[in-house]
Amino acid sequence: MASNDNLALVMPNTHEEVTLSWLQAILDDKTISAFNMTDKRMFETTSKLYITLSYDGQDAAADAPAGKPKHILLKGGFSPAMFATPGYKALLLRVFTQEVDFFNGFVSTLPADSRLQVPKVWWAAASPDQAILAMEDLRQAGFVFGDPTRTYGLASALSGVEQLAALHAATWAWTGSEHAWLASPMYDVTMRSLFAMWEDLILADGRPVLPGIIRDDRARTNRAMETYLGSRNPRFRCLVHGDPHSGNTYLNAQDESKVRFLDWQIVHVGTAFHDVAYFVTSMLTIEDRRAHEWTIIEHYLAALASAGGPALTVDDPEVRLEYRKAQFTGLGWMLTPYAMQSKERVVAIVARYAAAIVDHKTIELLSEEPQDA
Repeated sequence: MASNDNLALVMPNTHEEVTLSWLQAILDDKTISAFNMTDKRMFETTSKLYITLSYDGQDAAADAPAGKPKHILLKGGFSPAMFATPGYKALLLRVFTQEVDFFNGFVSTLPADSRLQVPKVWWAAASPDQAILAMEDLRQAGFVFGDPTRTYGLASALSGVEQLAALHAATWAWTGSEHAWLASPMYDVTMRSLFAMWEDLILADGRPVLPGIIRDDRARTNRAMETYLGSRNPRFRCLVHGDPHSGNTYLNAQDESKVRFLDWQIVHVGTAFHDVAYFVTSMLTIEDRRAHEWTIIEHYLAALASAGGPALTVDDPEVRLEYRKAQFTGLGWMLTPYAMQSKERVVAIVARYAAAIVDHKTIELLSEEPQDA
């Protein structure tokens, strides 16, 4: 994977600014003779431009030469309207850049036999005003994207926690000092920024209906959030995806039991159970999560140990406590503006997160009103 700081300074800021010469430069390939922008998604948190490449001496429909991409996805901030949304530009640039740093600073160091499977990234770079990744087009590679408006089966949840275990085991006991790009408290800053918009995101008309334990006492919920952020158990510290909900997955189109993760924009050092609770709750129906969550945790712990992580058990009181506390991560979706995710998505997934917070008495637990497990 290539990155180039000089190129980063002249990166396109709109889809119209993507040129053949720029694509040749970032892919370090002058034999690219033409490109076709076959699709663009401009009204998502991150803009996505789908590109088909042609090479010298080839028909436009021909496959790419060996080792070269035919289809790529350009992912970055190509929507001036999204950047113009009040208060969002700095936040968006921060998360876009974090994903660039993740691929350049971490994925590039993984051994060939790593169990963690992530999309192929051909180039990634950031500047003060933009961050872009040129990555494989997963749709052309036989994958489909997870959908927060629907739920998945137990096999999908088990596959996903295996991938999380691979990430966590490879970085177990990290402190954040391993890479400069991990120094910023990414997740904490994002949550506090969104919480400041409580009136608009929790109480406004048209927002998801929430249980009173979450909605009716802002001060209490804020206290619970600060307790969660300040009490994550260092025993379970590692690099976490940070936002592994069902919509940030990609699945084999022929077999949904094969789950992988994308959108590594909130990656940070935190508690492993942040990822596990957040993912499992998003994937399953409320009933299936209630029936199977501890079985899934057992499977995760076995995968963690198998990948070189610590040997932990579901009977460990600290494991159970950390999982219950980590259900609070679902608040992030309750605070997600419709400008960043569609109302349909937010309403569907928030119902699952709210039920888990109630089931595990997470607010009571974090606001110093502990209940029996």
